[in-house]
Amino acid sequence: MLAMGDSQGQGAVKQVTSSPISAWFRVMRPGNLAIIAAAIAILRYSYDGAWGSLFLEVLFILPLVLLAAGGNIINDYFDIKEDRINKPERALVGRVLKRRIALVSHWALTAAGLVTAGVLSVTIGNYIPLMIAFTISIVLFFYSAKLKGRVLIGNFIVAASIASVIPFAYADDIDTSMSLMMNLTLFVWEFGILLGLTFLIVFTRELVKDIEDIEGDRIAGHLTFPIVYSTKSSWRVIKTLIAILLASTIWITVNSEKDLLIGLFIAVTLGIAYFTWQKKATQLSAWLKLLLAVGLLLLAYSAT
Repeated sequence: MLAMGDSQGQGAVKQVTSSPISAWFRVMRPGNLAIIAAAIAILRYSYDGAWGSLFLEVLFILPLVLLAAGGNIINDYFDIKEDRINKPERALVGRVLKRRIALVSHWALTAAGLVTAGVLSVTIGNYIPLMIAFTISIVLFFYSAKLKGRVLIGNFIVAASIASVIPFAYADDIDTSMSLMMNLTLFVWEFGILLGLTFLIVFTRELVKDIEDIEGDRIAGHLTFPIVYSTKSSWRVIKTLIAILLASTIWITVNSEKDLLIGLFIAVTLGIAYFTWQKKATQLSAWLKLLLAVGLLLLAYSAT
């Protein structure tokens, strides 16, 4: 039955590429990897208003980019059924790219990410990069294999993984001579707002994507929030989270110098509120991603 459905799907849907090499690069999502690299570079610059040596900055960027590439591949490896429904033209694993190659690529990229994280930890003299990288590598695999379709668990994992970029980027400025709990307390005290906003935006976007992907997720047997509690309930939660985001934006505006980037941040947030009110999931997802980009620009600007 699966083979018959696949054959029919291939006849009806034209893939974005027929080249295995091109498919391999596409499933890694190079655009998203570039955003991660840029985010780490901007976070690194925003702390002191300067970068370190080229070798050090590349060491900070490579581990999470490699882990994200491996995570994207393994996600597509396990999402074959739902991807052929939600985005059939982009469902490349199992059609253009062999599943065996996808699996081996995941483990190779993950191993490379862990090795570079280990080199970084040795270079800066603390354990934080390797600890974060190891945790992300384990979590992303089990997220793709088991946890993605669980109510809110997958959403939490994605949001926490992306928020972890922040302590990773600032790892060499964190004093690890104290206890782990004291380190966490001090870090949250200094960067709590940035961590909280990042988590809030990504978590909300994951809920929106669950609404977008509800058809394929239901067929795949996932138990995402809109499937278990209805899309109506999902929109209620999303509206509550966006209300918190609006309140946070007001607080940032009141406590910041008024300039063009703050105005852009407000404008994007108001756009998000509008699409939330209109229940436009696709547009809302895109604008939440845009808000993350504008937030990075604000960080870079504040360091100049």
